[in-house]
Amino acid sequence: MNEEIYTVKMDRPLGSVHPDVPTMVYPVNYGYVEGIMAKDGEEQDAYVLGIDVPLDEFTGKRIAIVHRNDDIEDKWIIVPENIMYTRQQIADMIHFQEQYFDSYIEMVNEEMWDAYDKNEQKLGYLIPRSRAKELEDGEYHVVVMIYTMDYQGRFLTTQRSRNKTNPLKWEVTGGSILLGENAEDGAIRELQEETGICVGKGDMIQIYRYVDDNRHCIYHGFFNYLANNNSCDIILQEGETMNYRFLDYHEFEELVKSDRFVRSEQGRFIKFQKDIERIIDKYMKKKQK
Repeated sequence: MNEEIYTVKMDRPLGSVHPDVPTMVYPVNYGYVEGIMAKDGEEQDAYVLGIDVPLDEFTGKRIAIVHRNDDIEDKWIIVPENIMYTRQQIADMIHFQEQYFDSYIEMVNEEMWDAYDKNEQKLGYLIPRSRAKELEDGEYHVVVMIYTMDYQGRFLTTQRSRNKTNPLKWEVTGGSILLGENAEDGAIRELQEETGICVGKGDMIQIYRYVDDNRHCIYHGFFNYLANNNSCDIILQEGETMNYRFLDYHEFEELVKSDRFVRSEQGRFIKFQKDIERIIDKYMKKKQK
């Protein structure tokens, strides 16, 4: 996929007030792409999503264009190179301003997934990520979740960025697999992208496979054991996560079952908790030998 990379200079950083509407505070960074002229004769305006702090300047990829039917201006959507948002997620984040216009979002160089049936057989066509919440009967995509335990028996959990859905909630590592990947490939990539932890084929132990007909998702839960002291080597993915913690199992269980954790993940943890605990016991016994 050819990514379009641009640099945005902020004239309305996150937390600033609209110059003409004092009640409008910007929940995202907003600026212009220097040297590129828009239809209104001014430099191209752009929303910068996925960054939780005010910025002076940012370089990222363009993933969408906001077209206004009742205005000559288009707005670009710029994000960090390693993340993607659906059309609905973008709409939610820019609603604070676009609610006053008749606008629609055109996705650019969109992330694509293989379409699967309920038995995880490929259907022979692709699904754009922006259709994630609009899949038809019989269409599914594959999502992976990774429970990472370090050599001390502590579990890794990360906190979602402010601009994502379920903002500031805690979660385990996970995400949708990409075009051409299988579940294990996707789990290995997600773990590296979101935490910096590198593992190889065979390091992921599958805990469960679960088909959620309501969400049109096939979930694969994996267990990953850090045999070495890698707890200090976590590299958070900009725009995705903003904090992490290693918790002993009882603290982790308490967090997962609280309202501070992503609710959908909470449900799957409870459903497969006994399977997760069996694998924990197995690895803790190995360590004691």
